Amino acid sequence: MKKILFVLLSVFMINTLAFAKSDTIIIGVENETPKINPLFDEDHDSALDLIFSGLTTHDENMKIVPDLAKSWEISKDRKVYTFELRDDAYWHDGEKFSADDVKFTIQTALDEKLSSPAKANYEPIDKVEVLSPYKIKITLKTPFEPLLSALSIGMLPKHILDGKDLSVDNYNNAPIGTGPYKLVEWNKGKYLKFEAFDKYYGGVAKTKNVYMKFVPDFNVAAMQLQKGELDAALSEPNMAIKLSKNPNLKILKEDSADYRALMFNMQNELFKDKNVRKALNYAVNKEAIVKNILHGYGSVANNPIEKSWANDENVAKFEYNPQKAIKILQDNGWSKNKNGYFQKDGKELKFGIYAYNTDPLRVSLANILSSDFQKIGINATAYAKPQGSFKISDVDTFLIGWGSPFDPDFHTYRIFGSFADSSVDPNGWNYSHYNDKNVDEALFKARSLAKIEDRKVYYSKFLEAIYENPPFIFIAYLEFPLVYNAKISGIKPHVLGHHGGGFAWNVKDWIKE
Repeated sequence: MKKILFVLLSVFMINTLAFAKSDTIIIGVENETPKINPLFDEDHDSALDLIFSGLTTHDENMKIVPDLAKSWEISKDRKVYTFELRDDAYWHDGEKFSADDVKFTIQTALDEKLSSPAKANYEPIDKVEVLSPYKIKITLKTPFEPLLSALSIGMLPKHILDGKDLSVDNYNNAPIGTGPYKLVEWNKGKYLKFEAFDKYYGGVAKTKNVYMKFVPDFNVAAMQLQKGELDAALSEPNMAIKLSKNPNLKILKEDSADYRALMFNMQNELFKDKNVRKALNYAVNKEAIVKNILHGYGSVANNPIEKSWANDENVAKFEYNPQKAIKILQDNGWSKNKNGYFQKDGKELKFGIYAYNTDPLRVSLANILSSDFQKIGINATAYAKPQGSFKISDVDTFLIGWGSPFDPDFHTYRIFGSFADSSVDPNGWNYSHYNDKNVDEALFKARSLAKIEDRKVYYSKFLEAIYENPPFIFIAYLEFPLVYNAKISGIKPHVLGHHGGGFAWNVKDWIKE
């Protein structure tokens, strides 16, 4: 009985704090990571922005600026980086941050036994040398222009983790960082509670307490924003239109590099034929989706780096052309059966389109794609299922999302490279089992050249390769409505990443009156 009362009291407290205190902000977040650690979940975990800090960071204009590093020098051959570090940064347990922590973080990321998803960002590093407590030198095997962006990842404390198995250590449940907030409570499945860190080198955060409440369902988040149970959360377009009528809420339209796409599973016999994938690309009316589903909160997507300097407008695109889709299929031996569906060698062109049922946008996209395909004689069925009820790498197709606002290497190399096939690398992000030697070569070259002009040549080759051999149907880039309490000030826009990552990037400056 006491346990039940305690749970009810906890729920009551988290739901009423927003009303009761001006020194407390409650933020709704979509995902609850299993490990709060930058080496394991850098793209989905909003808590990392509060707890950790890197050598570099990105300002509101997405420019790389110093953070734990005060300054740096780069050799003429772009292979040696020397960093001067801050001498006034502390870990949340009171210990001082130093160059030893930087070396430890990089070595841990590269540890083969750990198999961290972040490993790909540090593979070009040859050695790390501590020159003094606040000076460090990183030498590369080849130039690696994404390095400064990669070093925005949160640093880890050597004095706590040295000699431990980070994959299972309790540190992942109670992390110690150098960021503006320290984690004081993790109520699994419910919320994270943070308190402003009084020794933060950037100045004490303006709001003392921050909660991150786990709300994976956008419908529930919208309801809690309306009731004042949340002070801020990302929403989706349809709900943002309704929430805009509430005088107690404000909406900030945030740009993003986050795209939605239909991922093909290359282990499915149907999709081993690239002509089928090309035909499906021509069958999707992206313009209609942006207009009717996103309601102005997005744009048509043609490739995964369209929001980057690396984009090449001259590379061919899949325009909406259902008749061309039909012709491609017919030219490759497909014909319609008595039910009006294409078939070949007795096998019908039939597959499932899977989406998580907690994401209304992806569910809508799955249904729209199914309709577009059905119109031209392709038997595609949409399925909305709970997260965890299926493996992305096993289903026929999946409504996927990726996109990084930082270097184009980050969400290309680990997603489309054959080495990252999830059936080979358990931490790989290539869930489609895509394998194209031209893509592999272009991505390797693009990350290892120093000049941006040279890198752009190879990203163009990459785009040409994924047009000829499409891994996805790129549908739309999203813009996110950040809905927040009208009493909050200090929120600054930021180009967001996957799942709207980064929307709480300057929460230390938020104030609730």
